[in-house]
Order: sequence, then structure tokens, then C-alpha cells
Amino acid sequence: MKSIALLYRKKVDGRNSIEGVFSPLDSLLNIHRIELPCDLNTIKSAFKLLWFALHIKEKNIHVTGDIHYMAIFLFWKKIIVTVHDCNHYEDLTGIRKKIMGFVWYSLPLRIANKITVISPYAMEQLCRYFNFNHSKIIIIPNSFHPIKKVDYKKKEDKFTILSVGSLRIKNRKRLIEAVKGLPDVELSIIGKLSDELTSLLKTYNISYKNYYFISRQELESYYNKADVLFFASLKEGFGLPILEAQSCGLPVITSNTTSMPYVAASGACIVDPYDVVAIRKAILKIKDNLEYRQDIVTNGFENIKRFKEANFTLAFKDLYKMVFNVNDL
Repeated sequence: MKSIALLYRKKVDGRNSIEGVFSPLDSLLNIHRIELPCDLNTIKSAFKLLWFALHIKEKNIHVTGDIHYMAIFLFWKKIIVTVHDCNHYEDLTGIRKKIMGFVWYSLPLRIANKITVISPYAMEQLCRYFNFNHSKIIIIPNSFHPIKKVDYKKKEDKFTILSVGSLRIKNRKRLIEAVKGLPDVELSIIGKLSDELTSLLKTYNISYKNYYFISRQELESYYNKADVLFFASLKEGFGLPILEAQSCGLPVITSNTTSMPYVAASGACIVDPYDVVAIRKAILKIKDNLEYRQDIVTNGFENIKRFKEANFTLAFKDLYKMVFNVNDL
């Protein structure tokens, strides 16, 4: 029997960010990777998860995120819970918000021996909404998989703006408004576009390409073919695309809010995500000012050193030793 069980949510197509972040821990000695059989969304699924939990033999549990409620089903064991953000909770109202607050956050995180968060912003959310003591929370930022720089020869002489993700918080409507009328600009959008945004792009006669359900290899090629990453989201728990872009020398435009300034540091052009004029100025500055563009790329290469896989793994090994009293990792 292994010493520590790493609990992951059920695998679903298009939902793999948490799994990718924690993959470096899967190779540690005495780690047992366990995927849940279902999400918690009905009374029947609650009983199924309880039955599943009763058959987990490991005494030390790390809940890797999004399934915090598993701490309730495993309350007699030593537990670490990783919280990525409270963004979905913030968007809820009424009874659904009360239920999620209690089942996903208040009760399981009070049961947990230790809570890890991926950014100071996530810690601030927990303390603000659920009154947790800072001493119970440890910040361990995500690591990421760097993207190798590959030089592609462009078929068309267009300035390509990459946008990654499919949620409304990715702020694509303001991006579209910002590039309206700019010559020789093309949007490369990863994630299925809504009918509203597709219509807007056509109305403004903006050149764009839309890709979804793509492989990691394809994603990396789109990073390397772009001239700038637009990641000025309305809010983010972390922001892995910022680091991915920095790792391959792609300039980044990101927001001055939530976790993004922490992740990007000085390796990005920081803007107010609600200000279309500021977004347009940032695009033009990166497009037209070679010296500025090179400065943020250089700063980006320096910034990603903070998020090395080795740092991430070492931080969790030290935490496991402290909470679980496990040394053979």
C-alpha cells in the first residue's frame, strides 16, 4: 500500500488543467493516483462517492482541487486540500451559493489538516469569504510545462494575437472591440467561439481563426506562430497561459486584477481588462515598439524561474513530511 493518495476529479474531455498541474507528483515514491468515479451533483452520486471513499486504504489524502468535498467523506484521515480559486462560488447567488459554500469550502476545509492555495489571490478569497486563519493556509504556486520556442515562417504578414480559453471571463468581446479597424491584425482563438462573438467578428470584418479540441502539440504550435498572447481576463485563480507564453518568448498582455499580476510579474504588459482603449494601446505598443517588446520577453524568461517543476515538487514533499510525517518520497 502507498503512503499518500492523490485524489483527482473524474476525467472529462476539455477539463484537465488540475491534472496537468499535479502530474509531477504522480512519479513520487509512495504516491497513489486515484481518480473519482463521478462528480458530486446528486444524492445518488454522494452515496457513490462515500462508498468509494470507504475503500481508499491510504491514511494520508491530498485532494488536488475542485473536489474539496471529499474531505467530508474521509474526515478521519489526515488531509491536505488544494484550492485553486473561489471564482465559481463568487458567481453564484441564493441557495446554490450557500450549498456550495458549505459543502465545497466551509466544512471540508475545516476538516483538512492543511490547505494549499495557488496564489495570494486565492488565499485572500478564502479568508474573505470563509474567515480562515492564514496559519492554516500555505501558498504553493503552480508549476507548468514550458513550451519550446520554434520559429515558424508566416504565410501571411499579419500581426497574430493569441487568446486561450473558452469562458466569458477571457474577455474576448473587449479584445474584439480593441482590434476593430486595426490593419493587418488576426486573432487566433483557442476555445469554441459563441455565436455572439462570431457574429461580432464578422460584423467588424476582423480576420480570425478558431481552434478547439486540439492536442497539446497543436496548442504549442499556435503559441509559436503568434505575435502576442492576450490574457487580460476579468479574473483568474492563476493563469498558466501567461507562463506558457513567457517560456517560448511570446509577449503577454494581461490584467491588473486578481492573480495575474502575481503570475506575470514584470514579464507582461499590464492593463485594466475593462478598458478597451487601454487594451488597444497595449496591442499597438507591443506591435510597434520592438525595444519594449523585447524587454517584457526578457523579463518573462526570468519570471518563469519562480515556477519551475522542481520547486513545486519540493514544496509538496516538504509539506507531506510535515503533515503526514512521511519521509520516503
